[in-house]
Amino acid sequence: MNKVTLLGTGCPSPSHLRYGPSSLVSFEGKNYLIDAGSGVTQRLSEVGIKPGEIDYILITHLHSDHIVDLYQVFISGWHTGRETKFKVYGPKGIKKYFNKIFEAYKEELHLRKEWEKRPNKDGLMYEITEISDELIIEFDNTVIRSVKVDHHPVEPAYGYKFSLGSKNIIFSGDTRYCEALETSANNADLLIHEVFVDLDYDPRRMTKGTIDNIKDYHTSPEEIGLLAKNAQVKKLVLNHFVPPIFDENALVKRITKNFDGDIVIGKDLMQFDI
Repeated sequence: MNKVTLLGTGCPSPSHLRYGPSSLVSFEGKNYLIDAGSGVTQRLSEVGIKPGEIDYILITHLHSDHIVDLYQVFISGWHTGRETKFKVYGPKGIKKYFNKIFEAYKEELHLRKEWEKRPNKDGLMYEITEISDELIIEFDNTVIRSVKVDHHPVEPAYGYKFSLGSKNIIFSGDTRYCEALETSANNADLLIHEVFVDLDYDPRRMTKGTIDNIKDYHTSPEEIGLLAKNAQVKKLVLNHFVPPIFDENALVKRITKNFDGDIVIGKDLMQFDI
């Protein structure tokens, strides 16, 4: 079935309610994974998708909470029968990152491969593609484009636009208010956008600049509402909540200052038909 699934809607702060950031697009027999946050393979299991059934992985940026389980998706994909290359697309640096992780597990993987004698050796091959300018993936009824967003000093960082038949689905990735994202989201059926809600100052784990700097490279509820209004988005879905626990009614109230359309507070395993 054609669906968008929010696998993990959390952030670096650990939460048993919201796993690390990751989403799944399933369309016309193909599965696309956006980011690989902590617990992604467990969430895939909960919706009945094997890691070996993931066709493409799209990484938004190289913050650890978005890539920490990338190797887990790779190795569990092999365990669950993947027979083709593990295909990953992402920003400059993703190839170096994956190669280093692969090197760290090289001896363990060699022992496992020799002892377990699995038949699907091609499932251990991988192909990591770094986006140089713009990523475009096209099938019969599918076009996927990268959208360069503003998460400075993390550069480059991307959102992704899925044009699936007559539907347009936009994933913001992590970003400030971004005009390029607003343009891409014009008249979108679903805009799935991160949100910085608020943080309480805690001197044990923050300096005075911590909250300001974290807030600075994310998007506020008011800004999201303005972007959704300007883009005339049909449904706004919030994810990647900072922090993972917050007052949901207060968040919606802040967004509706600028946007009076359909707003969904995303939760892990929430699904949307496309």
